[in-house]
Amino acid sequence: MRTIKPENRVKRRIKELYKIFSLADEDRLKIVTPLINQVANMEEQLETLQSDLKETGFVETYQNGENQSGTKESTVSRAYSSLFKNYVNAIRTLLQCLPESAPQEAEDALTAFIKKKP
Repeated sequence: MRTIKPENRVKRRIKELYKIFSLADEDRLKIVTPLINQVANMEEQLETLQSDLKETGFVETYQNGENQSGTKESTVSRAYSSLFKNYVNAIRTLLQCLPESAPQEAEDALTAFIKKKP
């Protein structure tokens, strides 16, 4: 099976998001264009972090000197959690840009994507 390069997946996702947000008025679309691009990049990074998280887990051990050691939340876990919170906030902002009369399908498409993320 052929894998798609990350930059191509991001470009495809940007096109999908533009299609969804084509219902927004032009002024709002100009303002949220950078956010649309950022959301697509965040999705790619979330997928990368998610695969890293499967490998490393949520907990990592540490050693400070000879007598101090233990476990803590993994660096990957913290990065994933932080990025996911920012992603959800960005999606909420984008959804607010849709007009009130926009079909529910646009919101449902984004909500479905969010729900498939752990």
